[in-house]
Amino acid sequence: MIRLAFPDVELYSRLFQSCNSYCSQHNIKYYQVQESKCIDLLLRNLVDSAFISPLGYGMGVKIADFRIVPGPAIFSQDYTGLASIHFKKGLNSIRLLCSSSPRDFPMIIAKLLLSEKFGVDLELQNVKTTDGNILSGYDGEVLWGRSQSEEPSLDVSEEWYDLIEEPLPLGFWVCRAEEYPQNIIEIVNSLTASDLPPEESISETLSSAPRGITRNGTIFWRWKDELEESLKSTLLFLFYHQLLPEIPAVKVLGRD
Repeated sequence: MIRLAFPDVELYSRLFQSCNSYCSQHNIKYYQVQESKCIDLLLRNLVDSAFISPLGYGMGVKIADFRIVPGPAIFSQDYTGLASIHFKKGLNSIRLLCSSSPRDFPMIIAKLLLSEKFGVDLELQNVKTTDGNILSGYDGEVLWGRSQSEEPSLDVSEEWYDLIEEPLPLGFWVCRAEEYPQNIIEIVNSLTASDLPPEESISETLSSAPRGITRNGTIFWRWKDELEESLKSTLLFLFYHQLLPEIPAVKVLGRD
C-alpha cells in the first residue's frame, strides 16, 4: 500500500481536493496532519511521499536522500495573503508574539523576517486557539491567512519578497531516492483540483488607504525549474539562521 502525508492547511486544500476519491480507488492511505508533522512521517519512513516545506527538506540532509517530485507545489511571490502578522494598535514596542501553529514553516519565516528586517527577535508563544480577543494578551500574532481586521498587519510573503526579491517556497512533494512509487508523479497530480492553474494572480485593494492601494502577487501551484533558485536562496537563508546543519543540494526526481 502506498502511503502519503500532506498538511491540513485550508489554504492548500486545492492541492489535495481529489485526494479522498482518488486514494480510495487506488489503495492509497493518506495522513492529513499538521504542516510541521509531515516531515516527521517522512523521516521516520512511515510514508512513501510527503508534502513538506523547505525546512523539512533541509532537515533530511543527513538522514535521507530526498528527491523533489516535480508536480503540485506552492510558491508565493509578493502579496498573496497566505500568512500574515498582526499587531495591536498603538504599539511603541513589541514584547510578546503568539501563534496557534508556531512550528509551521510560514510562522518560522515570519519570526525570522521580524528579526532580519525590524530587529524584533522574540520567540512565538504557542496559543491553543485564536479569536477576536487574542491581542488583548499579546502584542502580535502570526497566523495562516490574510488580515480580517483593522489591526495593523504584514503579509509574510510580501515581506519576504521585499527582502529576498524571490518567491517564497512553502511546500512541495518529496520522496526518498532509493524507494518510491514508480507512478508517484501521476499520483500527486491526480490529487489536485481539476481546475487548479499552474499559477494564480492575487490582487487586493486597500479601501481604507488614501486613494486605494492595490497589492499584487502570484501563487505558483506547480514546480518548475525556474523556481529552483528561489528554493536554493531559502535553504541558504535557513542555514544562515542556523535552522539547518548544512545547505542541502536541490535534487529533483528524474533529473538528479
